[in-house]
Amino acid sequence: MAGHDDRYIEITTRLRSVRSFCDFLSQGATVCVGLSDGAPYKDVTAVLLERNRREAEVLDRMRRRLYPEFADEEVMPPLYSRH
Repeated sequence: MAGHDDRYIEITTRLRSVRSFCDFLSQGATVCVGLSDGAPYKDVTAVLLERNRREAEVLDRMRRRLYPEFADEEVMPPLYSRH
C-alpha cells in the first residue's frame, strides 16, 4: 500500500492546490499576459479559472475511482496557513 499512499497524496495535494488557486481567482485576483513583446496585456483570468476548475473535476473523479475508500475525505484546509 506504500506506493498507493504516495499516489493518493500526490493527487490530493494537487487537487487541494488547484482548488485553492480557483478560490484565489474567484475572490478577485486577475491574471494578465502579454501575447508578444510590447503588446498590451490581456486578461486571461476567466480562461484560467475554467481550465483549473476542469482540472479539479478530473482530479476529483480520478481520486474517487482509484481510492473509493477515501472518496468522501475532505480535501480542505488549504495548503498554506495564513499569517
